[in-house]
Amino acid sequence: MSEEEQHLRECEAYIQTHRIQRLMKDCIVQLCISRPENPIVFLRQYFQKLERVSVRTGSERS
Repeated sequence: MSEEEQHLRECEAYIQTHRIQRLMKDCIVQLCISRPENPIVFLRQYFQKLERVSVRTGSERS
């Protein structure tokens, strides 16, 4: 296996472990529902809220 293939497999494993696809899908759905005037502010607040919930529930993965 080449170094590039190994890196790709590690990246895929990381995305699966941390459920990144689901996280991004949920974020985009909320963004489309809300249609905020400033999407950057919305995204910042969205991820800050997720972080607070994650820390509070102890579900944060490192």
